[in-house]
This record gives sequence, C-alpha cells and structure tokens, in this order.
Amino acid sequence: MKPGVITQYAHLSEFKTIEQFNETMKQALAKYGHKLTKGERLAFQILTRYCVKEIGICNARICKLVEAAQKEKGGISRSTFERMLRKIKQLGILTIHHTTRKKGGYSHSVYVFHRIDGTSSEKLTERQTSKEPIAATVQPSKEHGKTNKFEIKQKDKDLRRISLDSLDYTYVPSYVPFEFTKTVRPFFDRAKEICQLWDRALIAYRSMKFDDPIEFFTPTIIKAFKETVYQYKRQKIKTEFNAYYYGTLTGLLIVEKRKVVI
Repeated sequence: MKPGVITQYAHLSEFKTIEQFNETMKQALAKYGHKLTKGERLAFQILTRYCVKEIGICNARICKLVEAAQKEKGGISRSTFERMLRKIKQLGILTIHHTTRKKGGYSHSVYVFHRIDGTSSEKLTERQTSKEPIAATVQPSKEHGKTNKFEIKQKDKDLRRISLDSLDYTYVPSYVPFEFTKTVRPFFDRAKEICQLWDRALIAYRSMKFDDPIEFFTPTIIKAFKETVYQYKRQKIKTEFNAYYYGTLTGLLIVEKRKVVI
C-alpha cells in the first residue's frame, strides 16, 4: 500500500455514519475494555478521535497520536500506544496496513476499524421453507400533540419478547452483501446464522491483509460456502460446518493473495 492522504483509503471504511462508528466503539469497549489498561484505554480513545474524516480510518503517525495523548490527564508512552494496537488487532477490532515509500522503507500506517458482530457459530441446519418476518415496528401514538408514553413502553416490551434467533433473513444488516445472503438463505434463513457466516469471512479476509475491500472477494466467499455445503452433503465434514467453511475460504483467499503478490 502506498502512503498518501486519508481520502485515498476511503474504500476501506466499513461505516456509513459517525453514529454507527461510535456505537461500534462502545460495543468494543464494553466487550473487551477489561483487557486494556487505563493507559491503553486512553490510547484507544485518542485513536478513535482521529477516525472522523474518513469514518473508522486513521493514517496519523504514532508520534502525533502519542503527542495528542500527552494533552490528556496523565498522558501515555509510545510503548503503551503500540501495546494497545497489538491487543485490539488480535481481538479483530482493527487492521493495520503498512505503507511503503517508492524508494523503499516503511512510511505511515493506516489503521482501519471493523464492525463487530458478537454472535457465536452454530451447526448447519438446512431449511425447507422460509417463515414470514415478524412485525416489530414501534409506532408510538400521539394524543393532542403529545406522545403516549404508556404505549411506547408497551411496544418496547413487545419488542423485547422477540428473540434474536427468531429474526429471519430479511433482518440481515446492510453490511452483509445481498449476493451472500441470497446464496446462504436456502440453508441458513435466520439473520443471526447468516451474520455468523459472514463474520467468519471477515476474520479470514482480515488475516490476509488485502488492500482491496472485502466486497471484492464476495465471489470467492460464496464459492467457499458452496464447496462446504457440497462436502457436507457428501458427509465428508467431520468438524463443525462453520469451521470447515472458514478453512476452505482461507485456502481460497491464500490463492488470491498469491495472485496479488505475483
């Protein structure tokens, strides 16, 4: 990857709005914050502040980020900042792309934050039919220009009764490509199951450190899923379906990575 201004890395962003990015960062801290020291949490907060111009992406040099942290109470050292980067990278929150100069040697790094889906993997269950989506739209009534708080509370209770497992494929988030959902749906018609499979694809993709966005590899991801289903039907899978799918996809992505290197 070549060094440059932040706008040339815009295609790596996985977020559409600042609100979406901030909410994901809150989820990340809620889930993994206990793994970070006080100084590392400060470093994490500083890094996220530099991810506004291109949402979820920062290309500032570490020295600048550490300098910004010094203005905060207590400040942090460069080693603390680097330790934080290693931790959140291992947790799958962040990918670090190293840029290289034309004459050789590394330039600045590009930090790319990822969306987080905390669902766990399950075994394959083929679906024969698809159920109708559950209506869960909250529409508070108004009386004399005022919102009926009682009705909002009642609707909120009704919404809470609907479990994540019951949501069908029509509830799949927009960040999952439609082509992938369409391919997976005959076998996994729950939104949670589809997101779990896409999560595996994200992990495999991030491990390869491609410059191209994951959408570029959607055909490869779909191919890996189809191959896994084929082997499942042949009763060749001795492990969990998701694990076999992940291994198959990783193998295909390694081939794609070799093409890039060549």
